[in-house]
Amino acid sequence: MNIPKLQMQSTPGRIGVTINKPEQTIKQHKAQQSIQQPKADMKIEQKPGKLTIDQTNAWHNLDMKSVMVRTEELVGIAKNLWMEGLARVSREGDELMRIENGGNPIAAQAKRNTGYDFTFQPGGRPTYELVQVNYQPGKAQIDIQRREPIIENKKRNPEHHYRPGEIDVSLEQMPDLKIDWKV
Repeated sequence: MNIPKLQMQSTPGRIGVTINKPEQTIKQHKAQQSIQQPKADMKIEQKPGKLTIDQTNAWHNLDMKSVMVRTEELVGIAKNLWMEGLARVSREGDELMRIENGGNPIAAQAKRNTGYDFTFQPGGRPTYELVQVNYQPGKAQIDIQRREPIIENKKRNPEHHYRPGEIDVSLEQMPDLKIDWKV
């Protein structure tokens, strides 16, 4: 006896998929930035220094003296000469008092007093050591006002482009199932 057989034949279905990829571009531009640094306000105030030059000793060394200094010197010389003259007159008076001892005191005194002794001493040479120089610097007053920098930032948005992808699905082969009975 023959047993019936069931025969099945299947053809699978085929799906075709076509994909167009999506495209995306992002471009970020640099931010615009500007930095400015204003100069600081600076004030410098310099008080003038004080310079003193005293060349009195150098002039005195050259025998160039002021009227006051010359007068003081002459007063001192005159006082000494007056004292010497007083002593000389006193000595001569004593000589005349002893005229009886002999000799000729009047003629001897006249002979001694006729000569004039004069000496001139020219001034020395000028030297820089005799000039006194003194300098006192003036104080400087410095005032600085700091100025903040000016910073400006300008952001730039990114450029974004997007094209979505596409998917195309198609049935390339239909599925098929054949069932057959064989006896």
